[in-house]
Amino acid sequence: MSLRFLQFLLTGLLCCGALTAQSNPHWQSCPVLSTMPADFASTEPMEQQRRFDLRQCGGDQIIVTAYAEHNAEPSLVFNTGDGYPRYLAHIGNIVVFQSVGGASDHVYVFIFEGGKPSLALKTATKGLIQVKQSQRAIVVVVPPTIYPGPDGRLPAQPSPPKEYSFPVDDLMSESRH
Repeated sequence: MSLRFLQFLLTGLLCCGALTAQSNPHWQSCPVLSTMPADFASTEPMEQQRRFDLRQCGGDQIIVTAYAEHNAEPSLVFNTGDGYPRYLAHIGNIVVFQSVGGASDHVYVFIFEGGKPSLALKTATKGLIQVKQSQRAIVVVVPPTIYPGPDGRLPAQPSPPKEYSFPVDDLMSESRH
């Protein structure tokens, strides 16, 4: 392979999200679109709190960074490879979003548990998700992707939607500081 082809291939991988944001320091130069606290009871300045940032790179790709309490560097950097979400929900220590994909939409749930951020769910759907909130949890309802059978018809009895439950920190608790 020629050096020019390898440079083209690597550039394509970097711009299109095939390499993780962790291996690409470019995410740091991407502007922050939104900062969402993961601890509403904190009295600390925002840059010292647990939080999520949505960053937009190259005018399209969304990168989620999550910062543990009192950390200047993110504990989680996740390149979705997708554009701005069509659905976004932020409830305490959880961020849920659905972005428009190619053949199907991508659904992501990011959560802080035990003070550490993680990607709790990554799945796909062709329908619009729902987020339901109770006192202690949120439930993300993901409609199934329905495909026609060999005869070209959709099934008469589609599968029920999948429901994923995530614990929500008590938003009314007193500050931990």
